[in-house]
Amino acid sequence: MRRGEQPLVFSVVRGDADAGGAPAAEYVVELPKARQLVALAALLATAPGRTLRALRDPALRFGGSARDMAALTPMALKARGARHIHAHFAGQPADVAGRLSALTGVPFSFTAHAHDLYVEWDRVEEKLAAASFATTVCEYARRFVAERDPAGARKLEVVDAGIDVQAFARSKPYDPDGPIVAVGRLVHQKGHADLIRAAAGGDLPEVVIVGDGHLRTELGALVEETGANVRLAGALPNHAVRDLYEGASMAALACVVAPDGNRDSIPVTLKEAMALELPVVSTDEVGIPELVGADRGVLAPPGDPQAFRTALRE
Repeated sequence: MRRGEQPLVFSVVRGDADAGGAPAAEYVVELPKARQLVALAALLATAPGRTLRALRDPALRFGGSARDMAALTPMALKARGARHIHAHFAGQPADVAGRLSALTGVPFSFTAHAHDLYVEWDRVEEKLAAASFATTVCEYARRFVAERDPAGARKLEVVDAGIDVQAFARSKPYDPDGPIVAVGRLVHQKGHADLIRAAAGGDLPEVVIVGDGHLRTELGALVEETGANVRLAGALPNHAVRDLYEGASMAALACVVAPDGNRDSIPVTLKEAMALELPVVSTDEVGIPELVGADRGVLAPPGDPQAFRTALRE
């Protein structure tokens, strides 16, 4: 994408948070039927062969129906003049990108992240075969794909998921006596239970866990059971997370592979902490060793609270 270009943005869901200055999006689920019919007629009039193939050929629909394809025709009509179509996540967004490519003839690509590979894996090999290229966020994820689809992995490039480093530039001196801060949803793969167990027994600063999720009640009970000096702060807005990090002595995230196979690739929250010049304690799981070198933090084996406690004390 060239600097200064304004992309067309299409979304498969409408979120409940501010898009933060992103261009206005059109939402697939909200396109009226009348508009779909008008767009379908226009596509049939201008590119009948390609449009009919896209509607009829199951291989071009990526698991969808002819009706699913027809629902995208207003987007396809707008995207006909585009140079490229790109989607984030290898699941439904990549499906939509592939279908739009079939309707328009515009090449497509996608970025695979984590859940869409490690848990979902919805015909990723088909999408890799059809895409002009694909990216993922770390070498660990690329190796995971290569084990399942060696041919497709040859199209896969590693492109780091960046952050706005200016938004996480430190504005006050580092506090070595500040709390230990962990930022991540309250789900298995973040390893918060191991962090709570590691914090039990005193002689560590307060641990503040930022995030919400289905394990909140379970983790709260574990804090009570262990007597750990841990505060579950719930979900916080970005500016509050930044302020909490800036007052912290270190960032910690005891990542593991969840029982269902879910896992991170590289947690973005660790990148934010490192941008604020915080030392990091995490695990040598997934792609984290690609980010956290010996000069920036300490890595412990996953699923080992005692080893994690030792790392926190180093």
